[in-house]
Amino acid sequence: MNRRNWLPAIGLGLLGFVLGGLAGSILQPTPGYIPPLKVVGDVARVVKLEDPEQLGKLQHISYDGHEYQAIKLMDIITAAQPVAAPKQIYLVGNDGFTSSFPAEGLEKSYIAFTAQNGWEAINLNHPVNSNAKMLKEIVVVSDGSSPNGLTLINSEKELVRVTPGQLYTRTLLEYLYAEGQAAIEKQGKTYSTSVYTQRKVFRLADLTPVPDGEMILVMGANGEQRFLEPRGYFEVKDNYINYLDFDERRQLEKVKGVIVNPPATSIMDIYYDARHYLENGEKVLVLVLDGLTYSLYKHALERGQMPFLKKVAPAVKSVGVYPLESNVWLAAMITGAAPEENGVVSEKQRDLKMPSLLALARQWQKQALLLHAGPKLLNSEMEAEVTGKNANKTADKELYTITRDKLEQDYDLLIVRFQDIASNSELYGDEAEATISAMAMTDQYLQEIVKNWSGKVIITGSPGSAAQEFTCDTIFVPYLCLK
Repeated sequence: MNRRNWLPAIGLGLLGFVLGGLAGSILQPTPGYIPPLKVVGDVARVVKLEDPEQLGKLQHISYDGHEYQAIKLMDIITAAQPVAAPKQIYLVGNDGFTSSFPAEGLEKSYIAFTAQNGWEAINLNHPVNSNAKMLKEIVVVSDGSSPNGLTLINSEKELVRVTPGQLYTRTLLEYLYAEGQAAIEKQGKTYSTSVYTQRKVFRLADLTPVPDGEMILVMGANGEQRFLEPRGYFEVKDNYINYLDFDERRQLEKVKGVIVNPPATSIMDIYYDARHYLENGEKVLVLVLDGLTYSLYKHALERGQMPFLKKVAPAVKSVGVYPLESNVWLAAMITGAAPEENGVVSEKQRDLKMPSLLALARQWQKQALLLHAGPKLLNSEMEAEVTGKNANKTADKELYTITRDKLEQDYDLLIVRFQDIASNSELYGDEAEATISAMAMTDQYLQEIVKNWSGKVIITGSPGSAAQEFTCDTIFVPYLCLK
């Protein structure tokens, strides 16, 4: 090639190189935008990675002839705070490709971000197909327990228990949930648009058979209660489970439990039953036995440990509320309203948002008093009398003595809460001699109190504040109306 032709050839080559570089920069993902990588499932904290250095200093690793600046996978999982021992890890790509491996042996597992592959897994000790690319989610699946899990029961037994992480590994329906519509007028024409969010949903029937026509009671973490037909869907969102009713546009976040065909009686009936008796000029005594669940009540009667309760009218099974703290249950009992309505949704709350039985009695110019052992649970409208610990370390003995004295003072409404069953059960267990002894002693207290009361008597229980999980043993309590 002569000099005259050689120079244009160099120019054309350089031009092609520049244009090729420009095209390459346009076609390849730019590191200027980093799509989020979320850690979801059985974790307390949803981690959203949008910067490779978000969790600290990166580690330099070599793999397959390439150099990477990467984050240890175990550091990412630890930052998300697993709620129980991790069992399995799922890496989910934008295209749906998913790799899975046990949560053990992650010492040489990393996540890196590159312009070509986005967030990608680099597992030095695992098979090559574990190295998923263009990741959008890391799903942590626990060993079967999670405080954010969903428990489905009926009045007799547990039907199924499932965690958010486990649900992510199942076949879920991708549903377009309508969020809203907008329309504008231009030159005599209407232009409209609809907005949707994509939800991962399932029905209860996808987990376990649910008979047609059965009602369900759905309970949320913040004290919500909904009686529903099982036509709606449940949604897996990040690290918790929601209930969605597409037809009526209803949503309940962070569902804790579902009861299929729940009992007709609720602990909130105390408010309405007592109100009815007061309206008819009758005196009312409400006795609450903290720690006495329905299952413990049945066992105690079968073993002859509570002869007075066995002799009187049999109790019906009553459904409680969630959360399971003692003050939350007491608030529901004396207001007749679920925690989300009465304002007491955790052990931290003490103030009611609505009038209680005590306020109602004062409005009707009736004498009323709330008596209970241990620390004060609520800031009720009428002063509660609280007992401490006596020399024998039993608060209920002192409470019994005070109650017997109040029986002689012409009260129209007395609410008395005993706690020794719960205290001993929490320390020693339901089968311990101390717990059995507390039940027998409480039964004696009840016999003497009821014998000396001339009006109506309502007796019920509560699970005690140590109870944390939504189960048949914690959500159901006995309910008796005497005289």
